[in-house]
Amino acid sequence: MKSALLFIALILPMLSTWAGLQPLVTINDPSGDDFGAGNLVYPQRADFQAGDLDLLQLKISRDGEGFWFDAIFKNPVRDPVNVPDSVGAESLANFARKGFYQFNLDVYVDTDRVKGSGNTFTLPGRQVKIDPAYAWEKAVILTPRPELMRQQLLAALTEQYPDRTKAETEASVDRSMFFPTRISVRGKSISFFVPAGFFAGSDGTDWAVTALVTGAMTTIPADLSFFPSTKTPLERLQLGVMQPVAGHPKDTFGYRGAMPSPVVDMLGPSAEQQVRQLTAKDDLTGVSWGPHAVNDIQTPVAASGAPVAEQKSAGSITAKPVVPIGNLLQPENSTIAKPMETLPAQPIPPGDTSVVRRLQTLQQLFDQKLIDEAEYKQQKQRILNDL
Repeated sequence: MKSALLFIALILPMLSTWAGLQPLVTINDPSGDDFGAGNLVYPQRADFQAGDLDLLQLKISRDGEGFWFDAIFKNPVRDPVNVPDSVGAESLANFARKGFYQFNLDVYVDTDRVKGSGNTFTLPGRQVKIDPAYAWEKAVILTPRPELMRQQLLAALTEQYPDRTKAETEASVDRSMFFPTRISVRGKSISFFVPAGFFAGSDGTDWAVTALVTGAMTTIPADLSFFPSTKTPLERLQLGVMQPVAGHPKDTFGYRGAMPSPVVDMLGPSAEQQVRQLTAKDDLTGVSWGPHAVNDIQTPVAASGAPVAEQKSAGSITAKPVVPIGNLLQPENSTIAKPMETLPAQPIPPGDTSVVRRLQTLQQLFDQKLIDEAEYKQQKQRILNDL
């Protein structure tokens, strides 16, 4: 009897949540276009096969708490449990604890549907831009290690703009970017939750999205900010994205011919459009629905029910205006005025990154349990070898 009651207590809230889901849109993507600009090839490893990063469908729904994004891939999403990590014989699940490890999925959401209003850049490491007609206000970044990726971005911004406080930098990032941690993997599907408050009252009935799939690096070597370079911290940052290497490498995507962007698949009407835009390095176009939709792909599922109410977090009120993220990641192309009292400082001179600073950053990651002892020791030795 107690077991039955426990089962009911656990299952009823889940059923209530799923029963309350209201569909917003279902967007299909062609099968077999997981080759980027046409010349990307998968890592030459047994745990990477064609179709693993082939996005077939993206569904967006909402309930009283927020929004569910559901991505469906051609192949079953691979579990990291039985995959050894790059450091030793440990399971990769010790690093990638969300049930997946091969890919990142960026969803850039245009919530106001005003051409040129918002951001056209993508996050570091993606090497593509978005068409101004789909300029985004909110970015949802699904990645195997969300806490670590957020911390890497904050660390790079802190190094790039040393006069800004940690609170100011976090406010800028968290207002525009969300790294989901509530994730569910089922077969070929991966679902992730975004609270309603992140979208600041926008109910999802008149949006556009530009979605990109990239190969995921789950260990720290993906973040080159730990290594000496003449580039700025943001220029060094790959933010968990596998960068293509010529030929047929084992641990990252390879390519033939001209060097492509690391985007493996993008949500769009045809493989031909994907190849054309990525090859020519054109601005990427998204998919829209609602009153300001254009003829992108299909007529999406209509939404029903009352709009999701805005939810404000306790930490959303700051003494100064929040600097738009575009002013930090792409200040020359930002379309939003910079508040005079919070102008970011000029980037620090290239090459000014000290061994001490890199060790401090590494220690912070370890103290926050974003990396384990094996990663910590490996990266510490790399840094000390530069002395």
